[in-house]
Amino acid sequence: MDATLGETMSMAVKSMKLWACAACMALAASCDVVEDPVLDVIQPCESDNAPVFEPLASDIQRVLLEDFTAHQCGNCPPAAELAHDLAVEHPGVVIPLGIHAGDLANTNDNYPTDWTCDESVVFWNDLSFQVNPVGRVNRQADETAVKFQDEWVEAVDLELAKSPAAGLQMTVEFDEAAGKLAVHVHTTWFEDLEGQARLALLVSENHLFGPQLYYGNDPEYVPDYEFEHLLRGSLTGAKGLVVAENTSAGDAEQLCYASTWNPTWDEAHTDIVAVLTADNGSVIQVLSAPVAE
Repeated sequence: MDATLGETMSMAVKSMKLWACAACMALAASCDVVEDPVLDVIQPCESDNAPVFEPLASDIQRVLLEDFTAHQCGNCPPAAELAHDLAVEHPGVVIPLGIHAGDLANTNDNYPTDWTCDESVVFWNDLSFQVNPVGRVNRQADETAVKFQDEWVEAVDLELAKSPAAGLQMTVEFDEAAGKLAVHVHTTWFEDLEGQARLALLVSENHLFGPQLYYGNDPEYVPDYEFEHLLRGSLTGAKGLVVAENTSAGDAEQLCYASTWNPTWDEAHTDIVAVLTADNGSVIQVLSAPVAE
């Protein structure tokens, strides 16, 4: 190992210790759904137990496709299907996230389950134009910009053609017996960055069922619609924590986040989505990993 790499990894370990403590203070995000799945705070990860990541020489640009949907939105299922198809076409590269938000996400006797959460409200309030369905593709050119369904494919292709400014590595440790979760994230910077970078760890769950309005379907009221890639909350808050500032190409840092696990979520169908963003909220890089294989 050369001196520069050694200094970089040493700084990464120090950074990990610092941000682990910050993460512990920030893990108070909750999701207002029926079972009130709050990720409780536990002690920061111990750096001695962290996996050893080597800085990346390269990475691919991945794409966060956020689908703002709602169970009373009859035009929303085709958008969700398109997001799913793009993820299947680009496995592990296009990462969809279904965000229930807006008036059509409200509950009533026919639609009793509240699929919204604190984070979905924050993201909805970011939008310059609030309607269901609408999307964001890597939050370009900034977090207020929206893309309509017929723009998603072109926007995704444009993002996939980019060279990434940073690479991410992540492992998720789930201790079912102890009911604990630890997430280790390593960032390697390929380009200089002016300003701050934030890292959010979002919780995405599949294989959830509930009523959904679906125009053109027979019947249009679907009592057992399957929701996929559903935003359930976060470990870091919607916008995440500041993890870097004015970085240079070649810099690297490793972080650790820890929480108790919410037993109302099915770990076999849940992913952690790491979202690295710039000052304007645009996505620098994204990576998803399952909670339990």
